[in-house]
Amino acid sequence: MSFLKFGSFELDLTNKRLSEAGKPYQLGKKALEILAVLASRAGEIVSKEDLLHAAWPTNTVEEGALRVHIVTLRKALGDSSGRRYIENIAGRGYIFVAPVEVADANHSLHSIPSAAPESNLPRFPGRLIGRESFVETCLIALGSTRLLTISGAGGMGKTAVALEIARRISVSRRVIFIDLAALTDQSLIMPTLASALGLIVFTDDYRQAVLNALRESDALLLFDNCEHLIEAVAVTVDRILKETTGISVIATSRESLRVAGERVRQLPSLPVPEAETSRSELLAFPSVELLIESVRLASDTLSFEDDESVSAAADIVRSLDGIPLAIELAASRVSNLGLTSVLDSLDDPLSILRRGRRTAPPRQQTLRATLDWSYDSLTEDERKLFAQMAVFPGTFSDQGAEAIAGDWLIGEAFDTAFDGLVLKSMIAVSNNDGRYRLLDTTKGYAAEKLAASGLEPQYRKAHALYCREELIRAEYDWRVLPTHDWMRRYGPLINDLRSAANWAFSQQGDLDLAVELIAISNVLWTQLGVMHEQLVAVEKALDLLHSTKHLGTDVELQLRVSRGSGLYHVRGFKSDDEAIAEFERAAVIAEHLGNPGRIMRAYGGKASVASSNGRYTDTIAIALDLQKRFPGAASFSRFLEHNYLFHGEFSASREQAEISLLEASRAVRTTLNNGTGYDQGTIAKAVIAMIDFLEGKIDQSFVAVREMLADSEQLGHSISSCLMLCLTAVPVAYLSGNTADARARLDTVRQLTARDMLVRWQEWVEGYDMIVPDNTQTDEVQTALQGVLLEGVGMRLEYMTVLAGCRASPAALDKALRGDAGWCRPELLRLKAVTLIKKDREKAVAVLREALDLARSMGAVFWELRCAVCLVRLAEPSQAAAAREELVSSLAKFDCTHPIADIEMARKLLA
Repeated sequence: MSFLKFGSFELDLTNKRLSEAGKPYQLGKKALEILAVLASRAGEIVSKEDLLHAAWPTNTVEEGALRVHIVTLRKALGDSSGRRYIENIAGRGYIFVAPVEVADANHSLHSIPSAAPESNLPRFPGRLIGRESFVETCLIALGSTRLLTISGAGGMGKTAVALEIARRISVSRRVIFIDLAALTDQSLIMPTLASALGLIVFTDDYRQAVLNALRESDALLLFDNCEHLIEAVAVTVDRILKETTGISVIATSRESLRVAGERVRQLPSLPVPEAETSRSELLAFPSVELLIESVRLASDTLSFEDDESVSAAADIVRSLDGIPLAIELAASRVSNLGLTSVLDSLDDPLSILRRGRRTAPPRQQTLRATLDWSYDSLTEDERKLFAQMAVFPGTFSDQGAEAIAGDWLIGEAFDTAFDGLVLKSMIAVSNNDGRYRLLDTTKGYAAEKLAASGLEPQYRKAHALYCREELIRAEYDWRVLPTHDWMRRYGPLINDLRSAANWAFSQQGDLDLAVELIAISNVLWTQLGVMHEQLVAVEKALDLLHSTKHLGTDVELQLRVSRGSGLYHVRGFKSDDEAIAEFERAAVIAEHLGNPGRIMRAYGGKASVASSNGRYTDTIAIALDLQKRFPGAASFSRFLEHNYLFHGEFSASREQAEISLLEASRAVRTTLNNGTGYDQGTIAKAVIAMIDFLEGKIDQSFVAVREMLADSEQLGHSISSCLMLCLTAVPVAYLSGNTADARARLDTVRQLTARDMLVRWQEWVEGYDMIVPDNTQTDEVQTALQGVLLEGVGMRLEYMTVLAGCRASPAALDKALRGDAGWCRPELLRLKAVTLIKKDREKAVAVLREALDLARSMGAVFWELRCAVCLVRLAEPSQAAAAREELVSSLAKFDCTHPIADIEMARKLLA
């Protein structure tokens, strides 16, 4: 018995992991231990003693600690009166009442993927009470407006209602959830939206990248907690709605966005009963139902079957004005104090506080009073810990909370305080992943307490140190976790990094720590697709480096590598010299430190830039030197496969590509690359397909390209796709004479580069646009083409020159021939010979003969054929038979059942 399934959840008993619908769902260690015992003994009463022993095998703890984790489990699982998982049997223990399926490790019960469109919607645990009518009217409203704002005071449940509306829409439309609560800087709205859309953006123009991605989409965007960034959100939403036709928006905010076409729905508090209402009528009020449901999450002893308890519940919700959050806070105290005591303790403080805040709206007075009352009920440790949790900008784990509190509250004392905050609803279970969070209203209240404590700098530093440890773990786990699991685990850390770095760079902060945080966070920025934001942060850290202790250290090394990579990806070819300088500085530090991993990263970065600039010999030398110095330490096949190909060593290139394919099939990470939309297997296949084409294995190449095109749509690796398309799929189609396919594939690259703002690959698209037929034969375009060719460098120059063919000027050909371009040298020589025909026919023939011999020595059958065709056309009558025999020999080397232009032309010459 290794896997248990109940509802939409699956529990891996061996590894103590919970997932929902196939996605990891984080719970605290103790809650998981308790769940494992209950679910594995489903239908059986498990004593409290057994559960306490499972979670605390070496410690004696109070029964209240168990109750806290039972509450946490019920909230996480969505336990409600309509769908129960865990029941209490008075005086005996707990029982898991939901149906459970069992499977062994070889037959995991992973949920069948839903056919619904993709969505990142958090799950709302529990039942939404008393809002059905509001939800229905909002759904109707969305039929006639593209912007719906759900407005209302804090604590009304705007997020819960919006999630329910979005959940119903997600059955037929893609829904993107954007939680703005963790953001304090309006400039981060677009980067956050880009990350939610899965974009990897390599420029500072996140807005354009987002608009490009949304322009043809049919989707709903849900912007949650807008009020603190209201003006920027309004501008963002207005722009999106104006530039798209299929996008709708729901916003939750305490005020409207004031955007044209906006429909505003004010979310009221829940209706409360008048005094003297009958018991049966009281139970029908949603506010009373919510209180009873919330009380039952924490306590199974109250049945609410007598008139007195139901009447007390009605009095409580009436005193709280039907505000859902206030009701839940009060309900959390019922199990300890009882209904009557809670009612008595609420009455006096509320009346006093209301009189003291006449300028605030009545319901805000009530909520503030309830928060004060709840805070006053906390122990000293709970108050201190509650204030400290305000340093988290978003969700957090109990381990994270303990790490921050570690200087003064550890072990059982921490558990007691943290569990108390959960039990009293001051900390909520996150809707999204089972972690914890402060609700927006309670977070603001906690921030006030944090500021008043006088200890905020100490707590902020503790948070920054915790963030540092998490970043170190994230880098390690990147090597072993699949991307989806890694993103679920570490994606939210970006908000902690931003918050911690902002504090650490401030006057009250810690500059050494700030610089270190930026240095060690490369993989996080990269995976979330915010490389421009990273580059800005890295350059800020480098500007301040001289004022820190990090000069010449591993921290400076990592900053240099990150800047080199950022310049390469974000700023394009014009910054390549700067990028190489950064990698060279990093290499000097790495050599001094004697760190093999860092040495390989630094030289690997330099090799990537050098390769892009056509310095294939240098790149091969770097890779072979690293391979010799650090045998088995890392894969260098990625560098060697391409550079051997471009250097004209097809056999060596194929061998390295096959090694890459093998490595890609058996490991999560095998290269020195930190992601950036890169897939090692795709690149290796692209290399092999190009070699096949040049070697005359046309059918094999065409099949491989078709498979790669299909696979790339599924993988979603933008850089891999661009590389495969620009270096293999587009050239293969164009050189074959299939200009329609070439143009279609180029359009695919255009869409990818526009979506992710891939500056480097946009330059490829612009170059190919001047060559691949589609009104490219005008004088204006051809003049521009010669300018681009003369400015071009490396492989981009080589590819453009080869595809331009006879349109390339002699100067462009000479420039391309001066480089290391072995792969296309026979073709460049052939094109040079063509330019010489009218001036010096004899020399032209000599250059063609040189090109033919080189093509044969390389095994480049495609170039050989082209050279042979030209020699037939230029042959003197006495040489015509020999030239034709050479052409026949070249044709025989092809494996091609598909008609391609060059073969057809050769056959016509021979006819």
